[in-house]
Amino acid sequence: MLLPRSAPVFAAAALGLAFSATFSAGMTSDIPQNCAVTLPSESISDPIPANRMGIASDGKVWAYGTKKLWTLLPVDGVWRGLKPRQPGDFAYSNKLPWGGYFRDDDGPLTVTGKRLDGPAPAFVNTEEIGGFPDGDEHAAIMGGIDIPLFGCWQITGHYTDQDLTFTVWVMPLPEEEASLLPVAQEQPSAWNMPPRRIHVDGAEEAKSLVYRVIPEIPHEAQVANISGTVVLHGVIGTDGRVHELKYGSGPQLLAQAAIEAVTWWEYRISGAPPVEIETTIEVAFPPLD
Repeated sequence: MLLPRSAPVFAAAALGLAFSATFSAGMTSDIPQNCAVTLPSESISDPIPANRMGIASDGKVWAYGTKKLWTLLPVDGVWRGLKPRQPGDFAYSNKLPWGGYFRDDDGPLTVTGKRLDGPAPAFVNTEEIGGFPDGDEHAAIMGGIDIPLFGCWQITGHYTDQDLTFTVWVMPLPEEEASLLPVAQEQPSAWNMPPRRIHVDGAEEAKSLVYRVIPEIPHEAQVANISGTVVLHGVIGTDGRVHELKYGSGPQLLAQAAIEAVTWWEYRISGAPPVEIETTIEVAFPPLD
């Protein structure tokens, strides 16, 4: 989602942000001392109320960054998400705005994340920049953020020559607040029909990959100095997530690590209603240094 250059810098706040930044006295005491969260400066602007929708809580956000690349962060440094109900559910999944000077020909905005206080897969999220009139610039885009596990996360946005890094504490939304969230409305009847399944070439479908976690090389493979590419067969569901993963080819010692990583991957969905996609997925394990 794009905002024109003429839009106010903080117009992104009106797009239905689902930040979970509960703004109350003493709330930062939930953050462990070894997680140095980034607190946006009060001098940049007045705090912007975050709408209560999705995984949200009554709270406020401030701008953080520079004119060339900025985002909105919770004033207490905390993102709160619903507790995962099943394996593969994200601990936190939400919208995230980015502001700056965006042009079609300057490449994508990439958002990377790594957990600082324990094991978790690092991730890379790609936000395509497109749809602008020739030569036009835009002030903001609405991206997304998915965090695999609760904990202390360092997030970095990169666009052209600009980098913006911040740290957030990701924790569960209190049960009493989670129970107040609205129940998702059912899709129209056409969306409830069993989805049609088609086959798409792996190289072509790879262009729709928007979120991936980086596979972790098993200790046995490290000792044996094994690298290479694992090819998996899978089905991308109507939610953009990969299901029915099966090993195809490549180093077998890396197969399970590839499957565990791809379980988190997300692909861009198109069509109405969307279809399921049978495809192959390549997972590269580079040689160890």
